[in-house]
Amino acid sequence: MKLFYITSGYRRPIDILDNALIKALIAAGYDTTFFLTNRRPLTELIPAIREHAPDLVITLCGPKSHLPITIVHQIRSLGFHTAVWFVDDPYAIDNALEVAAAYDTIFTIDSGCIPYYKAHGCKEVFHLPLGTDLDIFKPYPVHPSYSTDVCFIGTGYKNRLDTMQEMLHYLPPSTRVHLIGHFWEHVDWSRGVRPQLRSKWINFTETPRYFNGAKIVLNLHRSEDDRYLDKNRTGAPAHSINNRTFDISACQAFQLIDYRADLSTYYEPDKEIVGFQSPKEGAELIMHYLNQQEEREAIAARAIARTQREHTFLHRVDRLMSTLALV
Repeated sequence: MKLFYITSGYRRPIDILDNALIKALIAAGYDTTFFLTNRRPLTELIPAIREHAPDLVITLCGPKSHLPITIVHQIRSLGFHTAVWFVDDPYAIDNALEVAAAYDTIFTIDSGCIPYYKAHGCKEVFHLPLGTDLDIFKPYPVHPSYSTDVCFIGTGYKNRLDTMQEMLHYLPPSTRVHLIGHFWEHVDWSRGVRPQLRSKWINFTETPRYFNGAKIVLNLHRSEDDRYLDKNRTGAPAHSINNRTFDISACQAFQLIDYRADLSTYYEPDKEIVGFQSPKEGAELIMHYLNQQEEREAIAARAIARTQREHTFLHRVDRLMSTLALV
């Protein structure tokens, strides 16, 4: 099968997903042409598709589509099958719904969004979670500066700020906590643990160093109704886990995650991953597992094995292509 892949047009962090998917398509052996939208003008896109005459044209879509609907319609009018993978659901689903019906086949990273796409006239809609890149996310020794009891990497959206502030209030003051990302400096940390903050974006090469240096890696999802981006006025629920779940597990790090409805589909709770449903429960689990090294390591070992078996981008490409073969 001949494929034509159009990149999302985004830089970080979506370009990391573009790169991982491109690597997976190459590794899977598909005859794929890549159109890099941040390096070539869109006026060259249709001629390039005509020249290569692919069986499938596929693109990745972040918070907002960089591919105009008129171009998608033009591609379909030429007889080429089109597919899009929306990778910021449900947080930007309002934007996604503006363009989704233009494509033949829709893939969404969150199962809770499927009914909303179908309600907007999309007939072929499938859940396809993101995966991890084992070339980047893997276990290895790190410098002592990355060593800590607990770490979290991510933007401090309101629900995360509130959860973390309450959680750290319950922990002993001696607990070493690293918080990496924007907005964490806006919290009053005078009660409970005072975390070490790094209020900046870090690139994908440094992220696994923190995962490998922490005894416990926290994974807090964004709220489905977060008002920072404010592009889920549709009200689509968040059921699925984020791609960071797979990245953390790929580093053989012990992961403590807030529950999502689909969690048990991908990892066995308390065997491969540990979940919590309130800040107090999260703090209690942190205190428990900080003193249980063997238990942490056993859970992390099972998690990396599951990830390597089922949750890489190569696995996602296989699932994507097998799904398309049936439609």
